[in-house]
Amino acid sequence: MAAQSKKSKPGAARGDSRFERRTARNRKIIFLMAGLMFLSVVGAALAGLIGDGGQAPSPEIDDQGLDEDPFAAPEEPEETVGPCGETPDDVPEVTSTIYDEPFDLTIDETASHTATFVTTCGDIVVELATEDAPIAVNNLVNLAEEGYYDGVIFHRVTEAPPVIQGGDPAGTGCGREDCSIESADEPAFPGYTIEDELAGAEAMGDQLAEDLLPQLRAELDELIEAGVDPEDLGLPAEPTDEDLLQLIPGGYERGTVAMANAGPDTAGSQFFIVWEDTPLPPLYTIVGTVSEGMDVVDDIAASPTQVASANPERPYEPVVIRSVTIEVR
Repeated sequence: MAAQSKKSKPGAARGDSRFERRTARNRKIIFLMAGLMFLSVVGAALAGLIGDGGQAPSPEIDDQGLDEDPFAAPEEPEETVGPCGETPDDVPEVTSTIYDEPFDLTIDETASHTATFVTTCGDIVVELATEDAPIAVNNLVNLAEEGYYDGVIFHRVTEAPPVIQGGDPAGTGCGREDCSIESADEPAFPGYTIEDELAGAEAMGDQLAEDLLPQLRAELDELIEAGVDPEDLGLPAEPTDEDLLQLIPGGYERGTVAMANAGPDTAGSQFFIVWEDTPLPPLYTIVGTVSEGMDVVDDIAASPTQVASANPERPYEPVVIRSVTIEVR
């Protein structure tokens, strides 16, 4: 099924220039973090940004606007309707079940699986990573075939990390309507957890690090020419390539679909889609890759969020999953 094009809508696409600016900014942030010796802390913070347990997001690290009041209340955006438009009224009702245990492994591990997410913003087609993550793929396939995702929203849109997240029938991110500590022992969607399958994430992170190495080296050379001592950045006096690679905790490419979690082996039904290359550590099982519909992902990512509310990452007009269909080849 072909993805519905959204390119004609304003604000839908993020140009290459914006990507390049953000990539350059991210490289500078990496060196800034290294200089402050916060890399280990940052790795843990990034890991906590995406969760199946409703954790609060860590603040975005920003090397711009240092004169701004850090305690100023965020302002509501002028526009609350994004490229996807208003949430329509004719969306399916959520009828998801809380299960007692994970699904038995029923998929054909030798076959190729494709999932098509039909949303109120267009279609997103995902080639599932059956070989690298059979447990996660089996989980998603079975949930989809039972209509679990029908009517479920993308409840979270963030720039740091650059992801859109969905898959929680409660629409809150914690699997329950009430995410307070008092309700922590209450049943939560989907009712079970599955083990991590991280080989694909580790391989992708290693490759992205290798690809980024020449840019990091060039960035460091510029800093040295400007009079910065590598040792002031927490690096050896003459940093090797291996020293620079240690600055990169991992990475997920644009278009990657991965399982959200609240720690090791705690993934359930929530997933996120990366809309821009990001140096997240390899802690999230890659369940697939978007093959069609990244323009739809970009539109969802451009949705204005309720920045001045208790749910600052929730879009004003959430995009709804109408259905998820599975094709086996």
